[in-house]
Amino acid sequence: MALSHHIKTTLACALALPILPADAAAARAPGPGAMSIAQILQAQASGQLSCVDIALNMLNTIKLRDSGLKALLSVNQNLIADAEKLDELRRAGTLLPLHCVPIAVKDNIDMEGMATTGGAEQLRGNVAREDADALRRLRDAGALLMGKTNLDELAVSGSTISSLGGQTLNAYDPARFAAGSSGGSAVAVTTGMSLCALGTETVNSLRNAASSAGVVALRSTPGLVSRRGVIAQSSTMDVVGPICRSVDDIARLLAVMAEPRPAGAEAARAAAELQAGPPTPARLAGKRFGVLANLSGKGPEHESVNAIIRKALDALRAQGVQIVEIDDAEFDSDLSSKRLNVANYEFGPLFEAFLARLPTGAGPASLRAYVDAGRYPAGMGKFLQQSLAWQAPLAMPEYREALRYGDSLRGKVLGLMETQALDALVYPAQKRPPLAVGETPRPERNGIFASALGLPAIDLPAGFTPPDAGAPVGLPVGLDLLARPGDDARLLGLAMAVEQTLQARREPPAADRR
Repeated sequence: MALSHHIKTTLACALALPILPADAAAARAPGPGAMSIAQILQAQASGQLSCVDIALNMLNTIKLRDSGLKALLSVNQNLIADAEKLDELRRAGTLLPLHCVPIAVKDNIDMEGMATTGGAEQLRGNVAREDADALRRLRDAGALLMGKTNLDELAVSGSTISSLGGQTLNAYDPARFAAGSSGGSAVAVTTGMSLCALGTETVNSLRNAASSAGVVALRSTPGLVSRRGVIAQSSTMDVVGPICRSVDDIARLLAVMAEPRPAGAEAARAAAELQAGPPTPARLAGKRFGVLANLSGKGPEHESVNAIIRKALDALRAQGVQIVEIDDAEFDSDLSSKRLNVANYEFGPLFEAFLARLPTGAGPASLRAYVDAGRYPAGMGKFLQQSLAWQAPLAMPEYREALRYGDSLRGKVLGLMETQALDALVYPAQKRPPLAVGETPRPERNGIFASALGLPAIDLPAGFTPPDAGAPVGLPVGLDLLARPGDDARLLGLAMAVEQTLQARREPPAADRR
């Protein structure tokens, strides 16, 4: 599918203006999409770039990259006007924490004046009257909102395909897909179509998207970031989270997105620690990481990922990290995904409630009407039919058992971390490298333990598979770090130190390589 008429019109108008750096030195500097937040703030402070320069550079990158990757659904029609307002604020002496930091938004998150479609053709008319809470906080902090990214329709699957946007492809090898329903957001970030992005995660969607795109994503302690203004899939497991190129950028976004007074002791502690000051890299010497051995695959198809994880762990050992091997058959991602995934039961009632709140004509009247229209990706069929068949899913004994088992396993994990004095648990986000379009995405993913147990986790690049004809720089492999609830700031400090040790990120091939 080509760029939508909406995107084409916005690009045509914006790209009629010159895309010029402020001086010759800026011409040699990385483009805004390859900068960190600190660099993009400094480039504006020094006069090297205006916000309009940044917006135009981003639009040019979208023009060059997105038709082949399908990461975006729509571009903010007010982008240049928003950039001009931010430039005016700077000239008047008002500097904001995220001044003109470009951020793309997954299209199940409300952005005022733009449709929130969840990737569904049937929700084209659902225009948001206000920003979602998390997005409002970013906008108020000066973020430049780029537009909406593609996702797995209604965020219910794992390969980033929707009736509205088609199939988002992997920037490192377009024969492979962008894993996770937040794949459009992750691809936009890794290619520089946006500096950072917002995504959501129910089971794997932030961290697997980041792993497949060679970027960083955080699942925070539940309650730390508001979910109001998001099309819900699970009241138990959903979170809104940032995707960026570095842990420092993630920390800057989280500090803004976090609720100042969240409900729940764990989220409140995390918020207080974030408000106390920005996280700094931890000292790795003496830290103890538990490696969940059963979350590494055992077949030859898993060896490339296993080799990268072994090398990463060796590098951490060299920094003084104590690696504790944990071989426990209960940590089985495939079995646990079946036993723990309460989202399967919660989706139907939540989607019905969402549709009931829509204005007349903004979307289908019910889940039955949505399904009967038949305009959704074929891979959703089984899930949707199951949701229709369950008349009272929250009263089903299987749902109650999944909640009970989640509580039990959470206790086991926290007890294990306590008795072994672990600072974090580590494991590959996916047992295999990014999968080819058409392969089944789910069995090789390990995100269920953080999502179902309510624990914060971050994924960051661990390394790359050997290059081949399809992937000339190799394929990215992500490492998950999982911490205790409320330890978000501490987790970020650990991740910063791991990131500095591994230095594993690589840029995807340029558009002209495709």
